[in-house]
Amino acid sequence: MLDHISSKLTAILIGVLAAPLASAQPKNVVFMIGDGMGPAQVEAAGMFTGTPMSFESLPYQGLVTTYAAGNPVTDSAAAATALATGQKVSNGVISLAIPGDSSELPTLLEHYQALGRDTGLVSTAYITHATPAAFAAHETSRNNKNQIAGDYLNQTKPKVMLGGGANGMSVAAAQLAGYTTVTDAAGMLALNTNTQPFVSGQFGTTHLPYEADGLGALPHLSQMTTTALDILDNDPDGFFLMVEAGRIDHAGHENNLARNIGETIEFSNTVQSVLDWAAGRSDTLVIVTADHETGGLNILADNGPGNLPTVSWSSTGHTAANVPVYAWGTHANQIRTVMNNTDFFDLITVSGLGGDLDNDGFVGITDLNLVLSNWNQTAESANPLADPTGDGFVGIEDLNQILGNWNAGTPPNSAANIPVPATSTVLLIASLAILRRRPGPRSL
Repeated sequence: MLDHISSKLTAILIGVLAAPLASAQPKNVVFMIGDGMGPAQVEAAGMFTGTPMSFESLPYQGLVTTYAAGNPVTDSAAAATALATGQKVSNGVISLAIPGDSSELPTLLEHYQALGRDTGLVSTAYITHATPAAFAAHETSRNNKNQIAGDYLNQTKPKVMLGGGANGMSVAAAQLAGYTTVTDAAGMLALNTNTQPFVSGQFGTTHLPYEADGLGALPHLSQMTTTALDILDNDPDGFFLMVEAGRIDHAGHENNLARNIGETIEFSNTVQSVLDWAAGRSDTLVIVTADHETGGLNILADNGPGNLPTVSWSSTGHTAANVPVYAWGTHANQIRTVMNNTDFFDLITVSGLGGDLDNDGFVGITDLNLVLSNWNQTAESANPLADPTGDGFVGIEDLNQILGNWNAGTPPNSAANIPVPATSTVLLIASLAILRRRPGPRSL
C-alpha cells in the first residue's frame, strides 16, 4: 500500500519539478478599494441583505492603519498614495515624495507597466479623482485635475480607464491620445474586448450616480470591472487593475445610510464578479480594502433583512479608524492581523518572492517544511504561511512555489546557500513528510 502511495507521490512531484518556475510576484493583480468603507459599513450592508458581503468569505483577512504623513486622519490622496507606492505623503498629494524631495514615487500600476503588462483604472468617482490618480499620476495637489488627466494620457497611459467623466478629462483629448471612448453602458458593453487597444469610458460629467438613486444609461461598477477584465486578460503576461467604489465615501460624508449600503452592496457584487473570473487560477492576487473610514459609523441595532439597521454617525468627515482588508490568491497569505497601508507595495512586488513563506528573504528548507507539515489542510486548520497561492488549501501548487524558486533570495544571517536538491532527494523528503501526516480533508 505504501509503495503504491509513494509511487503516486513520486509521479506528482516529478511533474511539479518539470513545471515552469513559479512567478516571484502575482501575474495578475486586482486591487479593489471601497473608499470610506470601514468595518461598520460592511456590517451594515450585511444586515440589510441578510447575508455577508462576498469578500467576507475570502481566506485571508486583517485590519489596516490609514494615517497620513503628519496627520492621524488621512484624505483619499494620501491614503491611495500609500496603497499605490508604499510611501506616506501629506494629505492632498498624489504620488510625490512630499514631505521629501518631491520626486515621483513609482506606483504599483507603473511597476506592472515596467514588466510589460497591461493596466487599468475603474472608479465610480470621476476618473481623475484622488484614488485612481494616485495609481497613475504624480501631482502636488489632488485638485490638479487637468494635469492628472495629462499624466494619464501622456505619461502612464493605462490601457483601460472607466469612470466618471469631465474634471480634466475629455473625449477629444482621450481620442487624440489613441483611446476609443464610450460614454454610456450600451457603448461600453458593445466593445469588442478582444481587439480594443485603449479604452476611455467617460460616463457623465462627474461621479456616477448612487446605486440607490438609479444609474439610468450609465454602467454599474460590476459591469465596468467585468469589461476591464475582459480587455486586460488578453495580455498573456498579466495585468494590474485598480477598482474603486468611490461613492461609499460620499454617502458617508452625507451620513446617508441607504446610499452607503447601496454602494457597499454593489462593491460586493463587483468583488464577486472578479472572484468568478479568477476561479481556478493560481497566478492572481485579489486584494479588497479601503483607503479610510468615513462618517464614524456605529451600528446600534440590526433590524433584519430588508430594513436599514439603526446606526449613529460621529462625523461627516474621515476618521482614523482602521479599515478591513480581505485577500485571495497568490501572496494572499502575507496578509497580517494588523497592517499599515504602506505594506501592500512590498507585499506584491518585493516580499512576494515566490516560495519565501517565512518572509526571511530566502527560499529553502524552512519554507519546504512549512508546506509539508501542513500538507492537505484547509485555511481553517493550516498555518496561513503554508498557502502561498492563497486558495485556502495546502497542496501541489503551494509545493510548486517552493521547488520552482528553490535557493532564490539571500540566505538569512551568515548561512551558506543550500544547493538545489537533487530530484531524488526532494522526492524522498517530500514523500516521507507527506506520508507521515494523517489524511486531510482532500486526497491526492
